[in-house]
Amino acid sequence: MTTSLPPYDLSLDEMSVALSYVLLSSGASIPPVAAPAAPAPAAPVAPKQAPKKVEEEDDDDFDVFGDDDGEKEEEAPKESRAEMLARLKAEAVARTAAKEAKQRTLVAIEVKPWSTEQDLTDLWKKITTEVVQDGLKWGEGYQTPEVAFGIRKLCMTFTMGVNNSSDDVQEAIQAMEDEVQSVEVTSMNVL
Repeated sequence: MTTSLPPYDLSLDEMSVALSYVLLSSGASIPPVAAPAAPAPAAPVAPKQAPKKVEEEDDDDFDVFGDDDGEKEEEAPKESRAEMLARLKAEAVARTAAKEAKQRTLVAIEVKPWSTEQDLTDLWKKITTEVVQDGLKWGEGYQTPEVAFGIRKLCMTFTMGVNNSSDDVQEAIQAMEDEVQSVEVTSMNVL
């Protein structure tokens, strides 16, 4: 059972080294790969002379990786793939939570009362104090433009977070049936 292995690509990182180790330890042979042709140099460059170093007398200890200090540094243990994935997932969740915490929506609503004699200032105070949700903030002011025949409507704004719903706010205001005829959302803008 001979299978043809793909050519070994030297540009791959640790995964290819691990795979080649597994293949070699299992007895499979890896076909030799020709080195890729280097692109032609654009212009000849004069070689820079490196400062001359004093060669050590003991060349037996040639270190392939360039550690000539002779001291072994203790390396921190590398995290496993599962630990790395768990860490990256936790970081992504934290970034998403931070982004969602910043994301707000500005909503403008119109509240229409039943009668012309209703005090809209008291209604505004009642709405802003009774309709309370986590992440909901009412605007500091309101307007009372005239609709028709002396009837005025209450125009007000609030900001809400990602976890809030403008429908819930509308339903809470409409639950004040004795004072509120209807509630409409006039605009909704993501900040």
